[in-house]
Amino acid sequence: MFVFTIVMFVVFAVVWLLTVLFDRNRVVCHHVSRFWSKNIYRLCPWWKVRVTGLENVIYGRSYVVVSNHQAMLDIPLLYVLPFNFKWVSKREVYKIPIFGWVLWMHGDVAIERGGTASAKAMLQKCEDYLKDGVSIIMFPEGTRTKTGCVNNFKEGAMILAQQSGADILPVVIDGTFDAFGKGGIAAPHTFQVRILAPISANEISKAPARELRDTLNTLMCDTHKAIAPRHYKDKQ
Repeated sequence: MFVFTIVMFVVFAVVWLLTVLFDRNRVVCHHVSRFWSKNIYRLCPWWKVRVTGLENVIYGRSYVVVSNHQAMLDIPLLYVLPFNFKWVSKREVYKIPIFGWVLWMHGDVAIERGGTASAKAMLQKCEDYLKDGVSIIMFPEGTRTKTGCVNNFKEGAMILAQQSGADILPVVIDGTFDAFGKGGIAAPHTFQVRILAPISANEISKAPARELRDTLNTLMCDTHKAIAPRHYKDKQ
């Protein structure tokens, strides 16, 4: 995986240099990222990725994608989504070698912790991408789960959807939290990506951000419980 990552980073950097001047939304780089990410999951022959709900995606439409967050492996896993998108990431993530450099070259959106001005700049940049037909992915929990369960959501993604007029596309993932354990790599192991029906801009406009946040949080938590009940045994 280390060798593959280095090779793909070099390829990605070359593609970025060749396309950066005319590919404003980094479409070509996104295709390289998808190839890179999908093959990470093929490096272990005992790993399987199961995707359901692709019929809920309307091609050509941009979305505010909201997903639960389990581990760093969530990033390559979500490249199964069949459209161009940008991540919203904390500024400190950009300092991570290779991974942070790729985020910068990919044109993703950074946000400072607790900064009002940074939050406004983030929302504006996200709105610009959405108008260009590029989707935005956000983890409304704000950080990775420590238990495998879906945690409480913050309102940022809901506010973005209301301001931009974009639909929300809920995505529930599982399998990355326990892909690595004390015994090493989990094998065999299945990663799941379930794409739920989108919430329309019309419906979003009628609900306060907090109410929308709580409704979405409950929906995604219940879905995750159904596909991964092992994480919720202690809460029953």
